[in-house]
Amino acid sequence: MALVEKPELKVIGQLANPDKLGAKIVTGNADFASDRLAGRKLYGAIKCSTIMKGVITNINADAALAEPGVRAVVTYEDVPNWTEGIFKWGQEVAGVIADDPYIAERACDLIEVEYEERPGVFDTDEAMQAGAPLSGIRPDTNYYTATDLTRGDPDGAIASAPVQLETIQGYSTTYQHATLEPHQSVAWWVGEDLYVWIPSQHIHGAKNAVVNAFGMPANKVHLFTHFTGCGHGDKTGENTAIVSAAMSRKVNGAPVNLIKTRQKSMLTHSWQFAVKSTIKWGATQDGKILGVDAKFWGDGGSSGFAPIANVHFGLRTTYNIPDARFQVTTISTNSPARGYWRCVNDPPGACNYDTALYKLAAHLDMDPYQLIMKNLAENDAPDLDAPNRVWGGIAVKEMFEWLHQETGYAGKWHKPGENNVMDDGRLHGIAIVGHRDSHGSVNGASRAGLVTMCPDGTCLVNVGGARGPSGGPMICVHIVAETLGMKYEDVGLGEWGNTDVSLDAGIQAGSGFTGGAGSGFMNAALDLRNKLFSYAIGKAGLREIEGITVDDVAAENSEVYYKADPTKRITFRQVMSGTPPLAGSGFGWASHLKNRTVGDLELGEVCNSNGNSCAAAEVAVDPDTGEVEVLGHWNAVDTGRTIFKQGTIKEMRSGSELQIWEALYAGSIWDKASGACLSSQYTEAMMPTAMDFKGENLHQQDFESYDAAGPYGAHGIGEPCVTNYSCIICAIFNAIGAWVEPDKGPCTPDKVLKALGKA
Repeated sequence: MALVEKPELKVIGQLANPDKLGAKIVTGNADFASDRLAGRKLYGAIKCSTIMKGVITNINADAALAEPGVRAVVTYEDVPNWTEGIFKWGQEVAGVIADDPYIAERACDLIEVEYEERPGVFDTDEAMQAGAPLSGIRPDTNYYTATDLTRGDPDGAIASAPVQLETIQGYSTTYQHATLEPHQSVAWWVGEDLYVWIPSQHIHGAKNAVVNAFGMPANKVHLFTHFTGCGHGDKTGENTAIVSAAMSRKVNGAPVNLIKTRQKSMLTHSWQFAVKSTIKWGATQDGKILGVDAKFWGDGGSSGFAPIANVHFGLRTTYNIPDARFQVTTISTNSPARGYWRCVNDPPGACNYDTALYKLAAHLDMDPYQLIMKNLAENDAPDLDAPNRVWGGIAVKEMFEWLHQETGYAGKWHKPGENNVMDDGRLHGIAIVGHRDSHGSVNGASRAGLVTMCPDGTCLVNVGGARGPSGGPMICVHIVAETLGMKYEDVGLGEWGNTDVSLDAGIQAGSGFTGGAGSGFMNAALDLRNKLFSYAIGKAGLREIEGITVDDVAAENSEVYYKADPTKRITFRQVMSGTPPLAGSGFGWASHLKNRTVGDLELGEVCNSNGNSCAAAEVAVDPDTGEVEVLGHWNAVDTGRTIFKQGTIKEMRSGSELQIWEALYAGSIWDKASGACLSSQYTEAMMPTAMDFKGENLHQQDFESYDAAGPYGAHGIGEPCVTNYSCIICAIFNAIGAWVEPDKGPCTPDKVLKALGKA
């Protein structure tokens, strides 16, 4: 099925349009939270618990307070989101405010904390056993059913299928975000007003958290963010804002810069959750899947709200399986909280169901690509589960076909472990995977945009969202320029990430910012355009046209022109001459058929709107050392419509790098007896650098399905582009003919050798 024909646009999708803030980053002029108030602030540090579960019975800070340069100490009695109950090793229990960060860190070590230790549980499988200690995360259990969905008769379909297979997948890898910029913030009080600079992916959400924590009026809380040194879902909330605010209050409102060390950033914030599964298949001998019973278990750690329930999404939606059951169990343990990591459910989910599909293909003695293509749902087919909505834009089939061609898969694929020896003695493998993603939706109903026209005819957008590494606010600049008919260079980014002068644009995340904030800014630009046109028809050059109305004019290249005679036009600067200030505001919209129809459905019908992604990997495995080299990685992502071309390519390139990291490097080492993380710093964990990636081996391609719901047909891609690290695991299987068990970690050489029977 060919992709839908798209309207031609002037600004959106143009590769020549640069990142307007990129120069600040590469020249070192980007301002991060800790850059604020240099030389005029105190510093904060935190102390972490050294037990897995228990209660604080006493804190003695006398030795810390006696240190020269120490100003004050805070405990759970001062910080609203701290508690005397301990539920994981590494929980925040106290903090120090001092004249410099080094004094603060040293003084933290002098604080003596006494605990009443209580039985806890670290291992997920042990947590589900009868009689296991309660983690304390939930009132009376360590696990609960997060998803239980059945369509048709999966038991009957599997039982009557000519081929039946049960596949078991061990726990996928778990990892902390390990962002280059650690968690930090600067807070100070002016009377009853609180000011905080913080790296946050959702600055208005962070403000709301601070308002609720301190019980303050919202107009007394002022939060700001400019540049965020990466987030990946780890900086979605208030992060350190509440703690630094409490520290500042402790020293009479003086500015306090709380900077967590690398170790404490990793210990005190959320991790990606590990997922295991048992999947039963019923199929025909030629590969038609008739039924599936998929059960997933996810490690929620010490989070009561770990977002694990949707790990089945790609399996449920990508394939046309009429009879199916999907169950997801979330397990609570006294280990680090699991939360939002880039794309959340889909990387561990895909790691499970993609490997299960490859196991089914091997059982059928079938090329897995052919198995996948035989069972793909049609692009325009409605969801098989209630309420059976159609999809606004899907390009999964086209992406699979592109990967098949670009990789030379037809001439390279071989049966697992056969005909695979390369000239240098290494073992060759290749794999293609992909799915409809649970992210990338158009969800702008609670998001808003603000656009201002300047006296000189240029325009500024004020974005209530962060500037992450890929420039989310730039998406809004492109959309505003296109909507207003302006030159890209005439639309600038005003104040962004400032809760005092912006509307809430929602979370800066690859899954929703384009479709959510983008829709809000499209409506804001439309509001401004209507006002601008009403002024334009009263200006010299257009007002002489008898009977002219706003419907008779349009705009391009920062000029308003008469549609019946385009030679009659005036510049935006001329429109604004002597004109009162103009601003436009608007809210986004929820997912519905806005740009085009799908099937027999009319415009306005509610639909699904999601990102989609596929990836391929070609690997070489050294059978003597277990070392894996990624010879090629191909990342294909359905953008719906590519808005910011440079940013999109960058997102997909970084997605390739992250997939390699997830498969071969990402993981941690734990002391299960105490619950301590033994690899909580860069020096103790396998963190690849640019030297570990060969740029010529990484390939990206954006596909434009022209989403029926999104602004100009766009939906988010930042999260879907990191999901398919399973392609590397499946390629290793194709190379060696055996599965590497992740065991909550990466495919390290020792695990590869173990799979080869050599460990």
